[in-house]
Amino acid sequence: MLNYKEIQNPRKRKGIIDFDRLMGLLGFENYDDLKDSHYKWVESAIQTDNSDKETKWTQSIAVGSKTFIEKMKGALGYRVRGRKIICADDTYELREVITPFGNADNLDSGNTFLWNQPIDRLRIYRQPQPLIG
Repeated sequence: MLNYKEIQNPRKRKGIIDFDRLMGLLGFENYDDLKDSHYKWVESAIQTDNSDKETKWTQSIAVGSKTFIEKMKGALGYRVRGRKIICADDTYELREVITPFGNADNLDSGNTFLWNQPIDRLRIYRQPQPLIG
């Protein structure tokens, strides 16, 4: 949402978007055409089912060229500790690498009891008796 506001109502100083470069990449001659098209794109996306979001835009801290990502990582310093630069489809992303916890195929660990299960059917485990030796 920040980038939407930044494009529709850009800051006077210290903006985070290079509008000249963005207009050049998208083929726009002036800012007003970029702003109008951007508004229409967002409205169209809101009206359609957008459940298949691209993770590079929704889960990354930054997306762009390798130089841009390295610059952002340096500028953010300790706040991006543990984040990695990932190359995918000729673009680079700065993001946290997601590691699954345990075995995702077997989520049943055998220690779950349902509240509506009768008490006599519960398996109760006893602690082993200590060995005296």
